[in-house]
Amino acid sequence: MTNITMNQPPAEDPEFERWPPPQAAPQPERLMPDWPVTIWRGLCGRCPQCGAAPIFDGYLKVHKTCLHCAAPLGDMPADDAPPYVAMLVVLHFVALFVVLFFKGYYQPGLLTAGVLLLALAAACMIALRLAKGAIIGILLKLGLKREVPNG
Repeated sequence: MTNITMNQPPAEDPEFERWPPPQAAPQPERLMPDWPVTIWRGLCGRCPQCGAAPIFDGYLKVHKTCLHCAAPLGDMPADDAPPYVAMLVVLHFVALFVVLFFKGYYQPGLLTAGVLLLALAAACMIALRLAKGAIIGILLKLGLKREVPNG
């Protein structure tokens, strides 16, 4: 039995569970700018943290770390989200042409249809790069990293 008086708080029990548990919310290890700045830098293809160095080493290949501030850009798991976001945006514009075509309001010729398909492919490629940069910025801001198996 424990002897507890009314004037003293009970001694801290090591088995007592506190909520939220200590160390439950990890502190961000990097100082990041605000959300709009982070996303804008990602859209522009610049490092979301410093904005001084490029994210990409080529068309979609991401640098392992930022060349200026050493932010872990290559650890961000931006795998499936960028194509999904890019297609979601681009296909909203394509749907307009599809609806107009099937309603009979717009009937392009063969050359016009070919040009529209090339424009669609270019829009998809541009949107994919923009989406990947923005998603890398969001993931870096949130501190989400790719887990290393057995590491």
